[in-house]
Amino acid sequence: MSSKYFLLCCAIAANLVLTIAAGCATRASREVAAASSVPLADTNWRLTQLGDEMIPAAAGEPVGMQLQSQNTRVVGFSGCNRMFGAYALDGQSLKFAQVGGTKMACADQGRMRLEQRYLEMFSSAAGWRISGQTLELLDAQGKPVATFVAAATG
Repeated sequence: MSSKYFLLCCAIAANLVLTIAAGCATRASREVAAASSVPLADTNWRLTQLGDEMIPAAAGEPVGMQLQSQNTRVVGFSGCNRMFGAYALDGQSLKFAQVGGTKMACADQGRMRLEQRYLEMFSSAAGWRISGQTLELLDAQGKPVATFVAAATG
């Protein structure tokens, strides 16, 4: 085998290895990017902070919401009751309307206060921002009024 032929084969093999490695790196980068952020709509969002107050995960159903893309409805659980309403999304602008809930009695007064504050928060929301797995609802000045984390489903 001539040295020119050997060098050509080595160059082709090296190029093939680099091409495959680049393809794997690109695919891995896309997978990491996809895993690091989630869509606003059709994601189950669990409340972690309301205003300045951290909301610890409690036993039972977590306080949270989902913006449904097919009908621009917001649904979820507000602490004691099922909640529902409408939303309008225009780029980074997000407004909620007619947010309410069922009227089940709630024995836990702390959960009842949290539910009232949570439902009131929707009237002050004017925008949104997602970073990784975290959603912030923002007021008109861009200050976070509520923070959520994408919740696992299933």
